Amino acid sequence: MRIVLAQLNFTVGDFAGNLRKMLEVYAEHSDSADLVVYSELAITGYYPMDLLTQPAFLAAQERALIGLREATRGRRAALLTGFVDENQGPGKPLHNSLAIFRSGRTAYTYHKRLLPTYNIFEEARHFEPGDTPGVFELAGARIGLAICEDLWNDQYDYDYDHVPIRDLSDAQVAFVLSINASPSHLGKHAERLARFSGTAKRHGLSLIYLNQVGGADDIVFDGNSFFIDAQGNYRFGLAQFDEDVGLVDIASDGMFINATSSSGKSSRGEEAAPAFFHAQICLGLRDYARKCGFERVVVGSSGGIDSALTLALAADALGASNVLALTMPSRYSSAGSVDDSVDLCRNLGIELRHASIEAQFAQCVSDFTACHNTAPSELTQQNIQARLRGRMLMEVTNHFHNLLLSTGNKSEISVGYATLYGDMNGGLNLIGDLYKMEVYALSSWINAHAGRERIPQVILDKEPSAELSPNQKDSDALPPYPVLDAILRLAIEGAVLHPEERRSLQAFLEPVSTAIVAHVLKLIARAEFKRRQAPPIIRVQRRAFGQGWRMPIAQVYVLDAETLLARLQ
Repeated sequence: MRIVLAQLNFTVGDFAGNLRKMLEVYAEHSDSADLVVYSELAITGYYPMDLLTQPAFLAAQERALIGLREATRGRRAALLTGFVDENQGPGKPLHNSLAIFRSGRTAYTYHKRLLPTYNIFEEARHFEPGDTPGVFELAGARIGLAICEDLWNDQYDYDYDHVPIRDLSDAQVAFVLSINASPSHLGKHAERLARFSGTAKRHGLSLIYLNQVGGADDIVFDGNSFFIDAQGNYRFGLAQFDEDVGLVDIASDGMFINATSSSGKSSRGEEAAPAFFHAQICLGLRDYARKCGFERVVVGSSGGIDSALTLALAADALGASNVLALTMPSRYSSAGSVDDSVDLCRNLGIELRHASIEAQFAQCVSDFTACHNTAPSELTQQNIQARLRGRMLMEVTNHFHNLLLSTGNKSEISVGYATLYGDMNGGLNLIGDLYKMEVYALSSWINAHAGRERIPQVILDKEPSAELSPNQKDSDALPPYPVLDAILRLAIEGAVLHPEERRSLQAFLEPVSTAIVAHVLKLIARAEFKRRQAPPIIRVQRRAFGQGWRMPIAQVYVLDAETLLARLQ
């Protein structure tokens, strides 16, 4: 049997575009393959969220499904795709499903049995779980069918009361074919390979895993589809962070015969963190801009490391000619900040424009004093400067239709070290899921990868400062970043950290007083109202702000420092 795995980049709601992609692959292989396979919710794009509640959305899907079904008429290859099916029984109105089209008709339909409702997922909001194992006979083989989460609960280590893979094994299928929309984060590909290698070996079943690729709002799908044989051995994979089409020849008993791909690439092992961050963020930005209708971006360049990294990533993702930088000095800006921005943009090939905020800042201070009969406080004056810069950047987006990228890192966003309607302005944040020390690591990697200083070393070496008041340093308000990052990682990701990761944090946290930890925890809680108003952040960690972080704003609970530190044990 020959199976074609179409690892494609779909757009939510783009039924015409998604259908066109699917038909192009099918037409190429419709007379030479037995089955052409597309990923979870391929025709709608993953995830449609509450678009699923709109009847016109499902009607548009039905028209696209008719096009897929009709394409199989008179052709050898069957076609398998993820789609949204209406529930004919009690419960939620819809199913997350797959359909197999053959000879112009619907030959089989399967409903996803395990619906994730943790981290970034909320499928039970819209879908009713299926209750029947997926088994389909094709070309003399019994194929077990699954949709993403169905295979993760192999040893009752997830919160479900049944195990679909065991049902498929009991049904004596020859192999299992799973379609997926599995978001990427650091370590996810290695986790998949380890988990499904064990699953395949335990059940003596070969496993074909087809994943989606591309950006969808703040999440990114990495592709990395693969074939694992019944002994748990990795035999074949598709490209990481790129579209790819694989041809897999498999015997009727599920034994791997041969495989090729259009790209000739595979990613059996996971890249080191900086390379992974770079690839995922660049794909996320490219797709976010393209799918939202933007060609160019604008970034405020402060001469600091965060805006420098954001500019470098934007240039790599979109091309330097599609990136505009704006430097907006005030009386507190050092000469080096402007000079460093000039050097940075010259190194990156990015246009840099200058717009001083000094006159506007002086006028704002004067107007405030005249109105309220008192001068604005130091904090108010700092925020005035940030908001003047934010306003000027928004003017660029309005006039030139550029997407504004905000530049706050995860460490700053965690503790609220940012100004609403100022430096938090933007349509997307590229580095908001990178802790400060990861910002430095990725910046250094970019230079090393290029073999030259794309980001000037002086920017990496300078002490971080917002430069909103005389001689201001980040360290005036925050613990040293290695310590802060360790506290934040434990507080935000503690429940999903591996034991060795928790142990690695001890070196930073053992000398730290509980008073400092308690202060940081209080800052995290107090900054929730800011994070709720922040732009989307491209997710690269296991737990990121956004869909995977749901905390109340109006509340008084703060995690106890001793309780947090106990997680190190």
